[in-house]
Amino acid sequence: MDQWRKLRVLDAGFFEKIYYAVNIHPSSFLSASVAAVKCADMHRSISLQQEAKILITLKDSPYVVQFIGADVSINNDNISTYNLFLEYASGGSLHDLINNYKRGMRKMSELEPANVLVFDNAERGGMHKLKLTDFGLSLRVPKGVAYMTGATLSNRGTLIYVPPESLTSGFHGRAYDIWLLGCTVTEMMTGSRVWIYRNTRDLQSQIMNEYPMIWGNVSEMANDFLHKCLIKDRLRRWTSEQLLQHPFIQQVVCSWMPETQRRTARVNPSGCTVSVPEKHLLLHQLV
Repeated sequence: MDQWRKLRVLDAGFFEKIYYAVNIHPSSFLSASVAAVKCADMHRSISLQQEAKILITLKDSPYVVQFIGADVSINNDNISTYNLFLEYASGGSLHDLINNYKRGMRKMSELEPANVLVFDNAERGGMHKLKLTDFGLSLRVPKGVAYMTGATLSNRGTLIYVPPESLTSGFHGRAYDIWLLGCTVTEMMTGSRVWIYRNTRDLQSQIMNEYPMIWGNVSEMANDFLHKCLIKDRLRRWTSEQLLQHPFIQQVVCSWMPETQRRTARVNPSGCTVSVPEKHLLLHQLV
C-alpha cells in the first residue's frame, strides 16, 4: 500500500488546498516518490473529480502535468477528503517565474500564470520546461464546435484572461484559448498584464469595450504575434495553425535546426516556413 505524508501547503484556495507530499511506502505499481496533492472536502470535490477524468485522457502527454492517482481519506473528525495526486513541479508556476524576473528588474527573453507549472529540463541545457495543469473547469470543444451560454458576464476561468465574446455572450470556443495565450505570453515578455483596472466592473467593461495594451518594449515581430492573438473579433482572431506559421514561432523552429538547414532557412528573412503540426505547439520550449 502506498502511504503519503503531506509535508507543507503549496497553495490554498477557497475550497481546496495543494500540498507537497512524499510517498513513505511506495508500491511496485507507483514509482513517484513526491507529488503535489490537491485536496477538497468530498462534497466540494466535483471539479477535482472532473479534473482527474480529463487528466486520465491526457496521460503521457509531455505538455500536461501528469496524473498519479486519486483516493479518499477520512480524518479524525470523520470528514471525507478527496485527494488528487499530481506530478510535482519543483520550479513552481510560470506566475512565480514572471514575478522573479520582475523582482530582478529584468524581463523574460521573448522566447523564454498560475496554471502553467515549471520543471527543470537538464536535457535542454537547463532551459525550463512548462506543463499545463488545473483542468477542473475544462471543456472538450471539438473543432468547429463551441460552448455558449448566451448570457452576458457568464465566463469560465480567471476574469483577467477571458476574451470579449465570453463576457458579451458566454461564447467558449477554440478562439478563447488563443486570447488566453496572447495574455499569458504578453505577461511573460513584459511582466505586466494587458489590463490595468480599478475593480471587477471596470475590468469587465475594459474587456468588452476596449483594446488590450502591451505595456512594454517588445520586438516588432513579437508585437505582431501578440496582436494576432488579441484580435477582439473571434472570427478574425488567428487560429493555432496560423500562429504556428508566424515568424515569431518560426524563428524558434529554425533555431532547433541543424546548422546546414539553418543556412538554407536564412534566405527567407521572415522565417523558415517549416510545417509544424498543431499538436507540437511547444509551450514548454518558450523559456
